Amino acid sequence: MSRLARDPRQALVRLVARLELRSAFVTLTDIQRAVACRPRSSLPVAGLDELIVASVAEQLLLTDRRTFFRRKDVTFEEVDVFRVNRRHPLARGQLL
Repeated sequence: MSRLARDPRQALVRLVARLELRSAFVTLTDIQRAVACRPRSSLPVAGLDELIVASVAEQLLLTDRRTFFRRKDVTFEEVDVFRVNRRHPLARGQLL
């Protein structure tokens, strides 16, 4: 299958799984930065947020809200963090 014909959800699963290996938490900002750093990525920058929302809706990505303390500002911030649902059939096919 050509790179252009791939389902962008597959690329999203691989990206988030890779980010999970590097960090304890994967935020929307982390995903956006990773896509922006790879201009030849099969993930489109435009529509990325909608792709993530759809992936959460179909339970391909799991999300929860965490509270982070920002020392610089001495404030608390609530941030959505994401992880791959490794039991989802699409993720299982990509990550095994």
